[in-house]
Amino acid sequence: MRKKLLCTFDRIVKWLDTKKISIAAIAAFIFSMLPIWYLAFYARPSGDDYGYSANSRMAWVNTHSFLEVFKAGLETTESMLKGWNGDWFSVFMFTWMPEVFVPYSFWIVPLFMTAIVILSTHYFVHEVLVNRLGMKWYESAMVSSIILIATYQFIPSTAIGMYWYVGAMHYMMPHAVAMMLLGFLSKFDRTGKYRYVVYSAVGAVMIGGSSYFSMLMLFMVYGLAGVVRFRKNKKIFWMLIPFVCGSIAMIIQIMMPGNAVRSVRGGSEYELSFSRIVETIIQSLTEGIIRIGEYFSEKTFIFALFLVLAVVMWECLGKAEHLFNVKYPAIFVLFMYGTYAAMFAPEFYAAVEVSLGPATMQYAAFILAAAASIIYVEIWMINKKRKKDASYEIDGVRYRKVILLPTIIVCGLIVLLHLGTIKNSVFYRSCEYVMSGQAADFKNQIASQMEVLLDDSIKEAYLCPINDKQGPLMHMPVTENPEAFTNRVVARFYGKDKVIMTKQ
Repeated sequence: MRKKLLCTFDRIVKWLDTKKISIAAIAAFIFSMLPIWYLAFYARPSGDDYGYSANSRMAWVNTHSFLEVFKAGLETTESMLKGWNGDWFSVFMFTWMPEVFVPYSFWIVPLFMTAIVILSTHYFVHEVLVNRLGMKWYESAMVSSIILIATYQFIPSTAIGMYWYVGAMHYMMPHAVAMMLLGFLSKFDRTGKYRYVVYSAVGAVMIGGSSYFSMLMLFMVYGLAGVVRFRKNKKIFWMLIPFVCGSIAMIIQIMMPGNAVRSVRGGSEYELSFSRIVETIIQSLTEGIIRIGEYFSEKTFIFALFLVLAVVMWECLGKAEHLFNVKYPAIFVLFMYGTYAAMFAPEFYAAVEVSLGPATMQYAAFILAAAASIIYVEIWMINKKRKKDASYEIDGVRYRKVILLPTIIVCGLIVLLHLGTIKNSVFYRSCEYVMSGQAADFKNQIASQMEVLLDDSIKEAYLCPINDKQGPLMHMPVTENPEAFTNRVVARFYGKDKVIMTKQ
């Protein structure tokens, strides 16, 4: 029996290679996303989705003119910048929610939001691993898949990630743009083509008018690139243009009077203070460590993924055609930690409780920082080995037999011992939500409500009750109080005098 198992193991080792592992990783990622995409067709607008786009819908219903919708969007943006928040680009984008134009078109939002994050992540990873290091395209796709599995399956908020238009547009869209800009930075450094400076400037303005979190990450990487590459490539100086454009866009956002209004109402502090900056840095660096501990206990699966990434990447990097020289791995890892920890700064500085939006960006930054650190350190280690022994090569079959396959088996056992982690995954929760029948019930209840809301002859809408706990979906139900926030914005969006939830 033992001999038969060993023979089977040896056959698997000889059959297995990085291409097959890559295909398995890509397939696993696609499979893990299927329930998320399936629920896109159950997702509905919620809360602020209606509030920000109510004027736009009225403009469309009355005129069917995109120009009028554009004007209505500008009016809403101006109003919000004066009275509530300063993120001018985000607010303007909020006014273009799909159901402004077509009822039941909200399914576009989850599909679009996941698509842009997937494509931008792969774009950046492909640029670094294939165009710079000379790895195979499928190996790059494998790394992207592992990063994206970790990101989506244990994302702190599925609403922010894909099911809430306002939340996803404010956090995930800038994150995706930032990933593209990191790819543009590398492409400009590599090719010297100025179109990447132009693309980066446009993207930086978008981020500067949206998310502090993505802008912070971008600024830190731009700073690192300037320090590391300026002596070897003077053209990198041109990337100051997007840096300045993004800075101006962010300053405009910060100066908007709506920020001060929101700070007063929310009880946060909105003033510049050197002591507060120092305190924020210390708090952020400390909180980063605490949060990693929480990730380890609550999201053990992602650390198993990191281990798999490390052992597979060692073989991939060992065969890479252009493994450039890197220095000071400890400093790089500390810089990556600092970039991740910087994601806590906006909330600590404003002295407000961390919400699921910032928590989602902090988690996404951690995944990227961890993956980048693993790859950087392994490049350094392989280069060091080759300096000692110029003929050093990785024996693929022996490596897979002694290191890779045993590590994958151990990771599988770790996952089995922490099944609670799997039950917290978005895949499991989405499947459970669908199989329980809750998703179908929600769809039927929404259909009943929409029949009333889309009837222009009804001015006082009385809607059937809906449970506000809808699994991974985002849903803020209307209530029995017509003056409640959700009731008011739904009424405005559909042109009703009032909207009320009937008693069960």
